[in-house]
Amino acid sequence: MASFVLILTIIVVTVLGIILLVMNKRVAKEEEKQRIIPVVDVVEVTGLDHAVKILTQGVVESARETKLAAEVGGRVMEISPSFKRGGVVKKGERLVQIDAADFRSALAAAEVRRAEAELALEQEKARVEQAKLDWAKLGSGSKPLNPLVLREPFLAAAEASAASAVEAAAKARRDVERTVILAPFAAGLRSANAEVGAVVAPGTMVAELYASSDLEVRLPLSLEDFGFLTRNAAGAVTAEVVLKGKIGAEGYIWKAEMARVDPEISRETLSAHIAVKVLPTEGSAFPLPPVGLFVNAEITGKTLDDVKEIPRRALLDGNRAIVVMADNKIAFRDLTIPRLTRETALVSGGFEAGDRVVLTRLSAPVSGMEVEIDAEKEDE
Repeated sequence: MASFVLILTIIVVTVLGIILLVMNKRVAKEEEKQRIIPVVDVVEVTGLDHAVKILTQGVVESARETKLAAEVGGRVMEISPSFKRGGVVKKGERLVQIDAADFRSALAAAEVRRAEAELALEQEKARVEQAKLDWAKLGSGSKPLNPLVLREPFLAAAEASAASAVEAAAKARRDVERTVILAPFAAGLRSANAEVGAVVAPGTMVAELYASSDLEVRLPLSLEDFGFLTRNAAGAVTAEVVLKGKIGAEGYIWKAEMARVDPEISRETLSAHIAVKVLPTEGSAFPLPPVGLFVNAEITGKTLDDVKEIPRRALLDGNRAIVVMADNKIAFRDLTIPRLTRETALVSGGFEAGDRVVLTRLSAPVSGMEVEIDAEKEDE
């Protein structure tokens, strides 16, 4: 009986405990799940006519360079005060004077031989005329069978001797003139290798000159950029070029014009090259850049009609981009891109005017995904 009562008591207590737990159970608070909407930065695209800007680099070089050598040998008697490395000389300026005494003596002797040869030629011409008269009297006017009768070989020899003497005198005269080495054009001296008292031999290089006012820059272009150069009806390149260089703490700008296009593509770099002529800038501390200066070049190329320019970072793989629709949902656009630069892309097809292109990288974008536009950046 006691066991029965104990068991019954335990059952009753257990049931009452369950009832109390059920009556007093905690009810979980229901909360609405929050959706995470990514915030994106966008840029609105507009159509425009865009002049292609081609950026490249090069080094300023002289368009005319030459090495002067002595054409005759002798002792250097005099040099120009500007005849030193880094000097600047004018066109026609006498740079080096070689001792001309021996050459003047040779010229005088050559002039004597020339005068004697010309005198001998005139005498032989007179003998020929006399021989013709004699033959006309004695030979009854018939043509002589032997040319010696009319002294034809003697006349030919006298003529050849006179011509040789004239050429010898002219050479002697040129040798006298060659004792003076003149600057062929206004130039700077890269090297000067002669001094008063030194003896130079024919062919000795005495100076290396470069034109400091006739400057060019040879610019490399990728084949893509090369195709965007503007050309006239004759096929000649007519692009405008601006050169920028830095000297000390100051930056300088020079304009340039097309000089020529290299007809051959570089096999090592698969690039084309053009040469531009530097134009002087009036009123500048450096009207022309120094030879050897490294410059950046901006070339104005073809104009692309009705294209959209967007930052390159907006592109996805495969020339695609994301745009935000009117309901703030995204969609993908397949683009036609005629030109890419390091920072921008020019799009000729795939966008519509007013499209908002997403610049923010989304981790897993899908078409129709809702986004929120960054209002602050949009206002900017």
